[in-house]
Amino acid sequence: MSENPEVIDDVQTVNSDIPTIESEVSTDDSGDNLSALSSEEQSETFEVEATSYTARCEGCSGITYTGYDVRNTVYTPEGYRIIAVDPSIIPLHSTVRITLGDGTTYEAKALDIGGSIVGKRIDFLVETREEALQFGRQTVSIEILNEVN
Repeated sequence: MSENPEVIDDVQTVNSDIPTIESEVSTDDSGDNLSALSSEEQSETFEVEATSYTARCEGCSGITYTGYDVRNTVYTPEGYRIIAVDPSIIPLHSTVRITLGDGTTYEAKALDIGGSIVGKRIDFLVETREEALQFGRQTVSIEILNEVN
């Protein structure tokens, strides 16, 4: 069967007029297709002001707002660090990745709130008052990995 050059030219012309879907698909650094993810599955990254706190302070109960006992640990059983958040910004029980200014990263669970944690602020649970003072106040990047509504 022989090919008709006129038919092939017509098909190529028609195909070149059809926009490709790939040109409208956004990808992340690994090349994964982000457009295929629902808005709940796409991670959101933003900067917040971070301070730290300890469960061992005068007037502290050692129990987070969500009922987690932090008197003997700053980690969840799954190995996540614990943070206090403003639930209107980061919903409680959400998992986040925190990147400090020096590049150090932590994965954490939003299990607590605090009276002065309002807006784009977090409080990072540490073991001692000395660690809290050393941490100070810094701007960090937060990526919401698993938002719980």
